[in-house]
Amino acid sequence: MTEIKSFFDDRVISKALWPPRSPDLSPPDFFLWDALKGKACANKPRTIQELENNVRREIAAISEDVLQATFANMERRVQLSLDSGGEHFQHLL
Repeated sequence: MTEIKSFFDDRVISKALWPPRSPDLSPPDFFLWDALKGKACANKPRTIQELENNVRREIAAISEDVLQATFANMERRVQLSLDSGGEHFQHLL
């Protein structure tokens, strides 16, 4: 517990001491941003408003099936993290 606290300092966001931005476990990190980046920038938006509109449009276009698969993948990642005792598990993905 103190190891995690000393490493992440005040960025720990849960009672279970889960790092706030764990890219291995967070759907926005392992799925959403990669999926959106190319699509939202495809037409080379010239303003922040154009970029925001593109991002909103692409988020709205994500199907329920894709979201369900994403969260199933998250459950798998959480289980791998638990099974590995919190150690690196990217090689298992």
